[in-house]
Amino acid sequence: LDDCHPGRGGVVVRALRPAMTTNAVPPTASVFCRELRHTFGRRRTSRACVHFRRGRHLGWERRSHVACCSESSWEVDETGGVVFTVNELVAVTFGELFHQGSPGSVCTDTRVVRPGQWFLALSGDTFDGDEFAHDALSAGCAGVVSCRPPPENWTAGWVRVEDTTHALQSLASIVRNKFKGVVVGITGSVGKTTVRELCALALGDETHSHVTKSNFNNHIGVPLTILKAPPDAKVWVLEMGMSAPGEIATLVSIARPTIRVVTNVAPAHLNGVRDVDGVAAAKAEMFANAVPGDVCVLNADDHRVMAMRIPTGCVCVSFGGVGSGADVMFETTQNAGDDDGEDEVFAPNEFRLRDKKNAETINVSLSQPGAHLAQCTACASAIAVVTGMPLTRAGARMESFTSPNGRSRVSRNAKFGITVLDDAYNASPKSVASAFATLRNAKDRGHRTVALLGDMLELGSASHGLHVE
Repeated sequence: LDDCHPGRGGVVVRALRPAMTTNAVPPTASVFCRELRHTFGRRRTSRACVHFRRGRHLGWERRSHVACCSESSWEVDETGGVVFTVNELVAVTFGELFHQGSPGSVCTDTRVVRPGQWFLALSGDTFDGDEFAHDALSAGCAGVVSCRPPPENWTAGWVRVEDTTHALQSLASIVRNKFKGVVVGITGSVGKTTVRELCALALGDETHSHVTKSNFNNHIGVPLTILKAPPDAKVWVLEMGMSAPGEIATLVSIARPTIRVVTNVAPAHLNGVRDVDGVAAAKAEMFANAVPGDVCVLNADDHRVMAMRIPTGCVCVSFGGVGSGADVMFETTQNAGDDDGEDEVFAPNEFRLRDKKNAETINVSLSQPGAHLAQCTACASAIAVVTGMPLTRAGARMESFTSPNGRSRVSRNAKFGITVLDDAYNASPKSVASAFATLRNAKDRGHRTVALLGDMLELGSASHGLHVE
């Protein structure tokens, strides 16, 4: 690896292991090592030789602004999906070609498959995608990617693979290899979706940000999001969730974020990780394999996040409340009980943001209630500032934020004088406590308040105590 330099056109690597991508390896070799690891995936080999274009993988420049990124190169169809030829499908998935098919994007749902798309038949404990192959054929699919051989008299394309989920992830990895812009990966016990939406607003239209939709944040959703990426995007903002150890590591290996974010650590999905320390260990996978030049964004108010190991050579950026010493700090400027002179159920959500490095301070006013929004906005601001976006511009854009459905979203019925605070999406102790604080804000302003509560799920043996609390 010491011989990996611009004067060489290739390198032979024996017994390749992820641990080789360390600070001890020259940066040029480190970049190539990462490319090689994602090219071969998890296949074990005692000797591998990969040739690459002279200079293609040898650049080592930390981009400080997304505007410097040129457009990536791939074709998309009318659905916005990345198009693959049948030869690319076979090569990327290590599949076996049974029937030729025309180029097309990949779809995993026969209910929305379009003519010319490839249907990738995912299977799980309670479903079998192969049962819908003929539905895909009736819809005009170009072919099917399956872990089985084709049925008799099959008339469209067919590629057989060992595992369709791994095939989907491999296709996403190849698109990631071609992407030249910034990838933001966001995880955390609560606040992921809110930070994701705030971040997309802060970065603005000029970045052509490609953002996770809905709850596509798992081992299926993240690859599907990548496979819908437009080639002119300069930033991807990807949400990453988990319910067990190793899941964040899988998502990170596919998306390889250049900006890695952990919003917080709190009791959530305890069934798979036992306790809060297990949650912290799982979330720390976001940072574990970061490479020199990657940016790690941490919550300065969360001691478990601040205790996570950051690999040597990474850039650390923090966010937190006033007095935390974070790079981006927030300070509430409107007290919960203050009267703004208007007949509003909730007090104005106003706070101050300060970018310590650039000595910028701005005031932000959101129309949405929730004390948690100040911290989420500070997190999104830290991400935007890292990309070179001025805090003043990012803050002004975030003032148009509307809470996603089920996440402290407010709706009003003027006829009956009822205001609903909908925080029903996958509740956890921390999110319920935040919702109660917001409801208390309305009560302090003289409004009658009612709480309708359902169960908080996936809390394991701690469930009873957390519900009592």
